[in-house]
Amino acid sequence: MALPPRIGRSGLFAVAVVLFVPSLSAVMVEFREYHGKKVQCMHSGLHSSGGRVCGTQGFARVFTGTVKSVTPISDFDRRLELVPDETFLGPASEVTATVNQACMPLGEPEIQAGDKWLFYLQSRGWPPGNGQEEQGDLVLPYDSRSGPLDSARAQEEVSTLRHLARLTDSGVITGYVTRMEMKDQKIASIPVPDWSLVAKSAASGTEYRTLTDSNGHFEFELPPDRYNVTANMQRGSWAPDRDPFVTKARWAQCADVDFPLHADGELSGTVTTADGKPAAKIQVAILRELPWPNYFTVQTDERGHFEVRGQDSGRYIVGEGVLALTVGKEFPLRVYYPGVSSREQAIPIDLGKDEWRTDIDFKLPPTSTAP
Repeated sequence: MALPPRIGRSGLFAVAVVLFVPSLSAVMVEFREYHGKKVQCMHSGLHSSGGRVCGTQGFARVFTGTVKSVTPISDFDRRLELVPDETFLGPASEVTATVNQACMPLGEPEIQAGDKWLFYLQSRGWPPGNGQEEQGDLVLPYDSRSGPLDSARAQEEVSTLRHLARLTDSGVITGYVTRMEMKDQKIASIPVPDWSLVAKSAASGTEYRTLTDSNGHFEFELPPDRYNVTANMQRGSWAPDRDPFVTKARWAQCADVDFPLHADGELSGTVTTADGKPAAKIQVAILRELPWPNYFTVQTDERGHFEVRGQDSGRYIVGEGVLALTVGKEFPLRVYYPGVSSREQAIPIDLGKDEWRTDIDFKLPPTSTAP
């Protein structure tokens, strides 16, 4: 999957491509042009179940500090001498690290002597393992959470790291709630303040609540467990739920999950067989015709019920077997809502902005393959 080209500081152009590699969840490769020369930047994200790993897990040293010197060692690489100020992981002594200046986060200025940053350093033998001694040369990894200390994001990172350092028998789930909006004729991710979220314990069912701050940031401090975290506590916007796992905050671990809010349109209903029984475990196709074509499927549950959330306003066609290229053994018939066999007879569903249509019920004919 290719992402749109991005232009950052002067002389740098980038295109990102996401590759899926066995044994790795995903590898993002960026092809950049830096001062007239091409460079390939590769990043393998740190992931936990249900969210990105945050805190210090996976790093050799984490600290705030000052860049004492910057020495060129190639067209792209620089050797940094760093003086720690506040240390969250590793010794408090001065350290040398290498950075690929061309692969720094887009929009950030090149690192200069005297800069004060929050540094996340990895060993070239990544990952070093939490609580172990650093191994080999240290690097400032591509696309890490390192950044200028005076940025709002770095200040929030530092606040979280300080919080984690005080914990002994609990962990943290943190992240952002945002909404995509048009701003200056461009799509922008806008922070959503005062948005309610709930984390529910899988073991006990206990619910914990919090609100986002003015930057759309939220944080839960929770006992170790798996949690279902939802941002769907009010109508008007919707985001998929997350299921991160919280461990004890040894080595300052936490789970980082974001909630990008979408439109809150819903399409739901019940499919029954010809004799009136629930049509369980069948694939219901949702075809969007207007304002632009799109399609996907959703499986009915044991009650024959299906539900899709987060849909934009538009015109939809719903049915079973309607995506099949040909009619055959697997799909002997195409069945369109409200239970007709041809596209011409199908009743389109005009979904308004944030509208919930919960009455899309239809019956399958006797020859359908539904169980």
